Amino acid sequence: MGCGASSNHTKDKATVFPLTPAQKYLVRETWETVEIHKNSVGKKTFLKFFEKNPEYQRLFPEFRDVPPGELEKTNALYGHAKRVMKAVENAVSALDDAESFSAYLDELGRRHKTRPLKPTYLDSMQVALMVTLQDLLQSSWTEETAEAWNKLFHFIVEKMIKGLQS
Repeated sequence: MGCGASSNHTKDKATVFPLTPAQKYLVRETWETVEIHKNSVGKKTFLKFFEKNPEYQRLFPEFRDVPPGELEKTNALYGHAKRVMKAVENAVSALDDAESFSAYLDELGRRHKTRPLKPTYLDSMQVALMVTLQDLLQSSWTEETAEAWNKLFHFIVEKMIKGLQS
């Protein structure tokens, strides 16, 4: 009986969000503001991502030949930013269902195999998103809020990398 319980505990641990109930609350609370501006947040995140890492723009076929000053106006940037923010929205919605969300992220990682995606690119995206969220949330962006969002995005990155490497 002890062995069965142990193996279930190990399985559960692998599919649990690494956020405390208080951190989940902070993410949900701040998401209410982010959600209103999610398309803008997505675009600003990508613009910051490319501003800090201009060499990454060439990794996106749809952005490769777009001058940096024109990038903000492209439908391709809007579309990709919208898809990224949908994944973030899915994360917030699934804070109590890590198992299903892990499967979604695993598949998302697999779909990115066609691109030369490396874990460091996702880390850079996390930095860009956190700066964008801080700019948007201002006084609501506390140390605790930052920690909660960073843990959530780290979970997203970890699970996507698992799919990417499968």
